[in-house]
Amino acid sequence: PQPQQDGNQVIPSDQPEASNSQTVSAKQDQLLKNIEDHDYRFVFNSCAIAMAIASMGGAFIDCNQLFISLSEYTKQEICGLTIFNLTAREDLQSAFDLISQMISPPADSCGFAPSCVLRGNMKNRSDLGLSITLIKDEEGIAKCFCVSLIKNPDSPFDDSTQIHATAEFIREDQVHMMQSDNKQGNMSSPAFMAG
Repeated sequence: PQPQQDGNQVIPSDQPEASNSQTVSAKQDQLLKNIEDHDYRFVFNSCAIAMAIASMGGAFIDCNQLFISLSEYTKQEICGLTIFNLTAREDLQSAFDLISQMISPPADSCGFAPSCVLRGNMKNRSDLGLSITLIKDEEGIAKCFCVSLIKNPDSPFDDSTQIHATAEFIREDQVHMMQSDNKQGNMSSPAFMAG
């Protein structure tokens, strides 16, 4: 059998399919290595879900533009806050407990990334909560938290399907504010006085 040249790797053509899947995996790994850091940043900032990265201590490190727009904080303000600052006061104890459980190594690892949901405490928004997922590296070592904004859950133990906050939340909020302004404008207009 004639060997086939594939980039820098020579693959004999009579090898079983497992080698082909290994080759595909090696190609994917090489492509990932070729992707620049700014490409990841572009994807993160262009993501349709409001997302932030927090340290293992809960301090925000970075966030995308949608997270800034929906939370109504500046990036500088967000990076001065922690997950707990954006958690509803009545959920703080649950937040500490749930995040402690996420960090603690499980007795048996089922492969799922540990996560929890918390009711939010944003500047001017009562409709947003937090979905927090623990991010681990290839060796299974916890590295950081991915924090996504979601429709506010009923409680920190709400296991219903999460509705991620998207740009649609901004449009809905703007429509709600315009309707509120129109109602107030009609009611607060001065009465006509003859005189």
